[in-house]
Amino acid sequence: MDWRDLHVLATLCREGSLAGAARSLGVNHATISRRISALEDEVGERLVRRLARSTPLTEKGREIAAMALEMARQSQLIERLVHSSKGMITGTVRLTAPPAFISETLIPSLPDFRKRHPNLRLILSADSHIASLDKGDADIAVRLVEPTGQQNIVRRLGNISYALYATHEYALHPTNDWQFIGFDAALADTPQQAWLERYADGRTFSLLVSDFYSQRAAAEAGLGIALLPERIAETSEKLVRIDDRQPLPRSAWLVIHADLKKSSAVRAISDHLIRLFGADAGESGPGKLARRVAAVGRPK
Repeated sequence: MDWRDLHVLATLCREGSLAGAARSLGVNHATISRRISALEDEVGERLVRRLARSTPLTEKGREIAAMALEMARQSQLIERLVHSSKGMITGTVRLTAPPAFISETLIPSLPDFRKRHPNLRLILSADSHIASLDKGDADIAVRLVEPTGQQNIVRRLGNISYALYATHEYALHPTNDWQFIGFDAALADTPQQAWLERYADGRTFSLLVSDFYSQRAAAEAGLGIALLPERIAETSEKLVRIDDRQPLPRSAWLVIHADLKKSSAVRAISDHLIRLFGADAGESGPGKLARRVAAVGRPK
């Protein structure tokens, strides 16, 4: 039985879809389907249900995938052992984190990281929702909600601060006419959205979107006032901070699956994340940025 076919089935089980498995393995859908079909011919029965919008595994498929996942884990341990004896850090680490952190902080830091660890592969999932480490969704997570479980390793990284931003022209509008840009229903229960609604005090929300980048674009277009992470807003040439009032910073937490605490690859990524947040410990955000408060005479 071809291990590569088993590896594809295990990846399909872990990722939950043909598209996810293809992305994870760096191949196309046709390759995934071909290897699954070859494995089914070898086994003599269906392992995957090919539905219009999903590809769930059959009971037999789940049983084989569970064993294949354990084989993959053992294979990774062998790989790490071999390379550690050569003084190299290798392997694949799956990291899930908020989109803004990945785009604004992590990715710009990766060229230097890759120079130190050229054989380490990183799979990034930019997701505002909480991924399950226990179900294999990720090896490491950066979360903005303090983890409550005891089965994983948790470390507080630092704070992410938020402030109110708009264009200078919009800030000149009478404050009673201000409109706001906030989160849609998917993230309506976040602490910063609750704070913004209290600040708005009944004034209109002109736009609701699901991510900070759309909020920044809307504020730059003059559609209203947005509560943005300082890290994102301060990169804009069009926005100014309009008020000294701001919500309490949100803590960022590093979560590592307990089974991977001795992995040199996971430790390398974790140490890098800790350095990113600790580089400017005196600033509330992950990077030290100049604060620009709009010096405007706002009519009441």
